Amino acid sequence: MNGITTSCTARILCSLNQLPPGNLLCSRSRRSFVIARPRLALRAPRIICMAESYLITKLESAEKTWKELSVRLADPDVVSNPGEYQKLAQSVAELDEVVSTFRRFKDCEKQLEETKALAKEESIEEDMAEMIQSEISSLSSQLQELEEKLKVLLLPSDPLDARNIMLEVRAGTGGDEAGLWAGDLVRMYQKYSEQNSWKYTPVSSSEVCLVTAI
Repeated sequence: MNGITTSCTARILCSLNQLPPGNLLCSRSRRSFVIARPRLALRAPRIICMAESYLITKLESAEKTWKELSVRLADPDVVSNPGEYQKLAQSVAELDEVVSTFRRFKDCEKQLEETKALAKEESIEEDMAEMIQSEISSLSSQLQELEEKLKVLLLPSDPLDARNIMLEVRAGTGGDEAGLWAGDLVRMYQKYSEQNSWKYTPVSSSEVCLVTAI
């Protein structure tokens, strides 16, 4: 019986020795042999863009169009044609904010991906892990805000958006206080126009009324 057991043990050990190193793990007890495969290292999951695929497609198309228009603006033939140059410059200006926001979105997404990969390392101390989780939360919020902003920027523009407006402010019922309120409201619109680099021209005014063209 001992001879059979020894022979069987020798055959098993011989078979295990013939296997490529690292493929199998073997542990032996008094009565049995346990063969187990090593655990494969888990790869960090790829960070999927938070934005919908259709949104990314539109943004990439807008960025491509912006690059093409920017190249055309440097064309001497376009520069020598004021009408065409102004038209192209306006088209580029309309896409400037979309492209710059999209690039910020991509940078933020890349930072979030790198931070999440760092959080998976086993040698990180507890304090550092808390800082990383806080950074992940902050970047996720920024990414969500940028996505919502991009959705608004991609909405079709109204043809009347680029035109001037005539704004008239009249004091309602309330005597002098209503007139003071109307004056404050006009000054508020004027300050808002200055902050956005809009030109405004007062057309007419009175003690209780001021008409401004913006």
